[in-house]
Amino acid sequence: MSYDLYMLEPVPGEEPMDTVERLEERPPPASPDRAVAGRHRRIADALLALQPAYVESQEEPHSTELRDAEGIDVTLSADHAWINFPYWESLDAARLAQAIERAATVIGAQTGWELYDPQLERFIDPAQDAAELREMFEVGVGHVQRITAEGEPAPAVGRRPSLWKRLRGGGP
Repeated sequence: MSYDLYMLEPVPGEEPMDTVERLEERPPPASPDRAVAGRHRRIADALLALQPAYVESQEEPHSTELRDAEGIDVTLSADHAWINFPYWESLDAARLAQAIERAATVIGAQTGWELYDPQLERFIDPAQDAAELREMFEVGVGHVQRITAEGEPAPAVGRRPSLWKRLRGGGP
C-alpha cells in the first residue's frame, strides 16, 4: 500500500478522482510531444537540484519518473503527475511533507496543476496542510502494521477515498 497524491488541473463540476481516472485511462499520444518533453526536463532538473538523491528513469516515452532511496516516487505525464510513497514506519513524516511540498511547488510552477490528496478528499496546500498529511501518513502506517501483524489481506476497494473513510471510521 502507498500514499498517493495527484497533481492535476481541477475540472469544474468533476470529482478530482474522476478526473484522475479519466486521465489515466486516456491512451498516450502516438508520438512524444516536444513541449511536454521539455517541460518534463525542466521539472526533473529542478527536482534533481533540490533533491540530488532522486534517480531519474523514463520507462515510457511519455512519462518521466524520479525516485529516491526512501521510496518517494514522482511521476510526470503529459496532463497530470503523481507523487507516492510507501507506508514504511522508518520514513520520516516531516521529511516526506517537505519533499512533497518541494515537488508540488516545482510541478505547479511549470504546469499550474494543483495537489489533490485522495486520503483527505480535497486539493491541498502541502505547506499549510503538512500536519494533516503527516497525520494521515501515520494512520496509514498504523493500519499497514496492523494488517501485517494480523496477516490480513489488504482491503479491496474500488476507490481510494472510500478506503480512507473506512480506516478513519467514516463509513462502511
